[in-house]
Order: sequence, then C-alpha cells, then structure tokens
Amino acid sequence: MRGTELKSKCGYNWMRIGHADASFSAVAILAAATAVVCLGYWAYQEMQATEHRLAHFCVIYALAAVFYMNAGVWLHEQLHCLAYRGSIPSRQIRVSFERRFIVGLSGRYRVNGQIAYRVQKRALLAPLILCGVLALLGGLGSLVLPGWWLPVLLTLAVASLADMVHDIYMVLKMRPIGDRGRCWDRGSELHVVWKVEGRGDCCPRGAHPDERL
Repeated sequence: MRGTELKSKCGYNWMRIGHADASFSAVAILAAATAVVCLGYWAYQEMQATEHRLAHFCVIYALAAVFYMNAGVWLHEQLHCLAYRGSIPSRQIRVSFERRFIVGLSGRYRVNGQIAYRVQKRALLAPLILCGVLALLGGLGSLVLPGWWLPVLLTLAVASLADMVHDIYMVLKMRPIGDRGRCWDRGSELHVVWKVEGRGDCCPRGAHPDERL
C-alpha cells in the first residue's frame, strides 16, 4: 500500500500509513540521485589521473554498494529494533532478512502489540544514526586516507538516508496526531489509532480497532 487511509470505527479514528506516495518518493529519489551524482563526480576528481582511473572508480563504488546492501541493510533494521528496547519486550519484535539478487539483503521487522507515539517515532528515525556514523567516518578518514574516501562515505550516508524515505513519510503523517495516538507497526505499513473527541470508549482498552469488532 502507498499513501494513507483514514477510517472511523468504534469511537476511534484509524489511520493506515503505507509506503510513501508517488510524489513524495519522486522528490526524495531525485534529491538523492542528484547528491549521489555530485558526490560521485567529486570522488572521481579526487582519484589519480591515470588510464585506469575509471576502472578504479567503478570498483570502489561497486564494493561500497555491496557493503551497504549487506552490512548497511542489516544495521538499518537492527537500529529500528534497538530503539524499542526498554519499551517493547524483545519477544514481540520479529526481524527477517532475505537475499536479493545474490549480492544484497532485504530486511523487514514487525512488532506485535501497541506502541506509544514517541517510541514509534524514535524507532522509525533510529537509522539516522547510521547516516551520521558514515558521515563521521568519512570526515575522520579523510584526514589520513585518499581524497576519494570522504565523498564515497558521504554517498553511503545519502544511500542510508534514501533508504529511510518510507520511515520519514510515516513520521510526517503520524506527527500531527502525536501523543494522542497509539501505533501498531505491521512492518510494511503503520496503523495509528486515536480516540474521537467527545466520544466514549465503547471497546476494551489496548486493543486495535480491527481486533475489537
């Protein structure tokens, strides 16, 4: 599912938030692609001007891509799950990975039970830590490593941020609801439920509206 769906049932509003809609995704992808092209050009210019410069450039970026598609994807999902620690029992969190096109991983996590807004927001934005770490490693490494090191690591940071497009979209959609809402993270989509003002609670507390009917 893409975009959002809003319903009212049993005295509650229920918003179903899926992947980012086409317009949001297009802007994010265009911005990320522009940044990657600029960083790639910077990295290429920093390499020694030899007859094998293009080959070196392709090998370095291919290795960086394989690294992110494996270690980066794994860390991305682990950071999501780590953000629930102390708020959600570990037995309620499930994370799974599958191999994509042999060279990369695809990951997905799911949480059973309701989640407070602040906890869910923290979990969705947790992979920003990976973006910061990659940028920091790029800056520190540039002090002793070749000039191409920084733009390559910044490229990985941009890729990590682009990997959060759907997470950021979900946060933006649930933000107006804030602490009034309770969340159910289904992995590929997020359900946010909040009480309709002026209506009594006609259902058992703590249950998802779909589970009350």
